[in-house]
Amino acid sequence: MRRYLLVLLEAVSAVGALGAAIGAYDAARATRQAMEAQLFSQITHAYAAPEMAQSLQRLRAWASQYGDRFAEEFRQRFAAGEADAAEIDQARRQVFFHFLTVLRLHEEGYVPEIFVQHAACTGQGLEVLAEIVEPMRTALNPNANQAEFVQLLRLCQYVPSWKGPQSVLGAPQEEQQGRK
Repeated sequence: MRRYLLVLLEAVSAVGALGAAIGAYDAARATRQAMEAQLFSQITHAYAAPEMAQSLQRLRAWASQYGDRFAEEFRQRFAAGEADAAEIDQARRQVFFHFLTVLRLHEEGYVPEIFVQHAACTGQGLEVLAEIVEPMRTALNPNANQAEFVQLLRLCQYVPSWKGPQSVLGAPQEEQQGRK
């Protein structure tokens, strides 16, 4: 009888341990969801901030003003230390690092792919990043690592659509649209 009682106690202990493990798993999942919600809120607030809107507008205006040579014009004027190019560089960096932050959170395993798609792949900012910011970055540093940028475009399933001067993929927009 005593032996059966010990077996019964062990079984009850095992069930209790299983319950505790399930509770810990649920708590960890809830904590992760809360963290993702907070990150998403912070990222979307940063994207919706007036400073970001101004940066996106400045970059579009720069690309429109200088046409096909917008990236090269930026590189030359930035190298010469011109104030307007320095302001454009600040806008370029703000947009670039916003998207890079989202991607790096995903690459480090903090957020899932769906997070990236909701936080970075909607709106016109991705278009500005791909069609204006990245060509400017490449003009400043032709040896810049393209891997993260390409990874973000892949996650977002980005297809160039901006009718601007030059696509980041290298061909003028008219040629690319003919291939679609």
